[in-house]
Amino acid sequence: MGKIVVIGSINMDYTALVHKLPVVGETLLAHNFKMSGGGKGANQAMAAAIFSDSVKMIGMVGDDIAGHALYEQMQKKGVDVSCVEFCDTPTGNALIYVDDNGRNTIVVYPGANHQLTPAIIRKYEDVIKEADLVMMQLEIPLETVKEATEIAYKNNVPVLLNPAPAQKLDEELLNKITYITPNETELLRLANALETYKGALKLREIGVKNIIVTLGSKGCYVKTDDLDTRVESFKVNAIDTTAAGDSFSGALAVNIAKGLDLVDALKIANATGALTTTKVGAQEALPTKEEVEQLMKQ
Repeated sequence: MGKIVVIGSINMDYTALVHKLPVVGETLLAHNFKMSGGGKGANQAMAAAIFSDSVKMIGMVGDDIAGHALYEQMQKKGVDVSCVEFCDTPTGNALIYVDDNGRNTIVVYPGANHQLTPAIIRKYEDVIKEADLVMMQLEIPLETVKEATEIAYKNNVPVLLNPAPAQKLDEELLNKITYITPNETELLRLANALETYKGALKLREIGVKNIIVTLGSKGCYVKTDDLDTRVESFKVNAIDTTAAGDSFSGALAVNIAKGLDLVDALKIANATGALTTTKVGAQEALPTKEEVEQLMKQ
């Protein structure tokens, strides 16, 4: 148990630190700059790899310096990248400006991620069939998400969807999702309900079996056949919330795939998400398994 397949985005993040955000037509000098791995798919795969050595990524990068660097980085972190392909479109990237107050502007270029088509998913049908759980997000084409969900559903493989970035999803797709992990904004978009409980109830009526709503520092709310409760998070000194939701979802997915009780898996996911906020960045902020265990003991 514990074999997980992550299908999703792989990006390079280019972050420039500026004293103030530029206005139209303005040129500014940045006082710091960094390149770092990102993309929800890759972030979640790496978070899952903290807890399992059976994490396989299906994704697409450009045949360029960024693409090869990201491929190697995932490999180094223990993710099986044998289903990550290279293409002629540049690797997906995010151009991020952060000012002295921590405010930011982000422009995302999907690039190679949008070349991850249903035809490529069909190539890896056997990989999906053999998984204990398939995990996806919405930074790849929606028809690709639907194709992968269809294959998993036909073969009784549970699907965990992190519905980000927020968008409306049709009932036919939602009906085949086993676990969904929206934040409050995404839940509003999906269920058109302001209250967490009402939104979760609406998704249950559509057919999603297990709804987990992430609530930031307040932990998460879970609604299933047997559960209707909030699972508390852990107190940490948060400095950057980037990728906290991704690390939560990755940790949750892999521990469900390992057969853990859902509440126990949620506690591990909460600890992983909380620790990710104590460091700057996305993938470089991910904790170790030992750090997660230590926080949970406290």
